[in-house]
Amino acid sequence: MLSKELGNASLLAGDYSADERVAAFLLDLAGRFAARGFSATRFHLSMSRGDIANYLRLAAETVSRVLSRFRTQQLIQIEGRDLDILNPSGLKAIGQALLPE
Repeated sequence: MLSKELGNASLLAGDYSADERVAAFLLDLAGRFAARGFSATRFHLSMSRGDIANYLRLAAETVSRVLSRFRTQQLIQIEGRDLDILNPSGLKAIGQALLPE
């Protein structure tokens, strides 16, 4: 699911916080949608929170808490699986350690 630039090893490493992993995951998805001609800021998450958690080696509750925190910080808006990235630069600041330069 994630691009080769992110790489599974760095994203799944225990050295990164849940916030960093989820932010990088969302930004990578946004980039993939943009590369296919779709919106980079509004898309449907095809994976459930549980699937995302399994992929990122996090608990499903952790992913839900991170998404809620991002919503409170007005970085994203999420309803069900429909996600809007409201502040891409804010997400980049959180996930920058995992993003390609």
